[in-house]
Amino acid sequence: MGSVVRLRGVELMSQRWLLRELGELCRRDLLPAHCYAVYYLTREPDRTEILVASSGSSIESYALVWHGGRFTIMDIYEVHLWRPSRDLVLGISIPPSRRADIQLYEGVSGDIEMVKNHFRELGFREFDVMEFHDMLCDRESFKPSPLERLAVKLGEEHAPLYKDLELERGIEITVDEAREILKEYTHYGVIVDNVLASVAARYVTLPDLHILGGVFTRKRYRGRGYAKAATSALTREVVNSGAHACLHVETDYDAAIKMYNNLGYKVARTRPWIFAYP
Repeated sequence: MGSVVRLRGVELMSQRWLLRELGELCRRDLLPAHCYAVYYLTREPDRTEILVASSGSSIESYALVWHGGRFTIMDIYEVHLWRPSRDLVLGISIPPSRRADIQLYEGVSGDIEMVKNHFRELGFREFDVMEFHDMLCDRESFKPSPLERLAVKLGEEHAPLYKDLELERGIEITVDEAREILKEYTHYGVIVDNVLASVAARYVTLPDLHILGGVFTRKRYRGRGYAKAATSALTREVVNSGAHACLHVETDYDAAIKMYNNLGYKVARTRPWIFAYP
């Protein structure tokens, strides 16, 4: 194990080698975590820190911590652990003021307990461990939904409808915040009788990989293919740009996995997530 350094914000600007190495890792492996690292460190450095174990100019492992976004819907920590070591995990220091979503990559047996023990010492009290698939789709594999024409790209004018949908999901936001979210991130949705029935979003955009998420359908509109239509429209935009579309789905969420398979998504990797609660 090489030396461990912690970098955040303006400190990253003097570490061009790190961004170069992460960019190369991202190009060699399109799947997260490296794409999350490149995105957060370049787009939101003031909200992101990274602990890196390196040998010379080679990255051996890292812990990426994103301290949440500027919107209510993003009031969480994201922690990405690539080849986690005890030294890296022990270097994470965040207050238990919100949920922490911890994603593990290329780990070994015992990593989950090591991470849970450290976050317990930080003050987090409850933990859920789940398995997620990373699923990928490209232009060749994409199979559009026949209902895709029902989906529209959401704009600022749809903010009141988006606010109401998020309330059913259990998240309270203002119309102004909904407007800012729709400006910041691409969303497609299906609108029925002036109600936003279903939505799909893109949260990470890099030249070769876009990460989709936030797929949700209001309860009374489920079973009509609206989520598939919205996801199809968004996926088409991604793959037509020449990039791969990626999304994460729980391994026991059979209906969603079937829907994504029918759109041309394939399971590329399965890995654990830890959800830590205050």
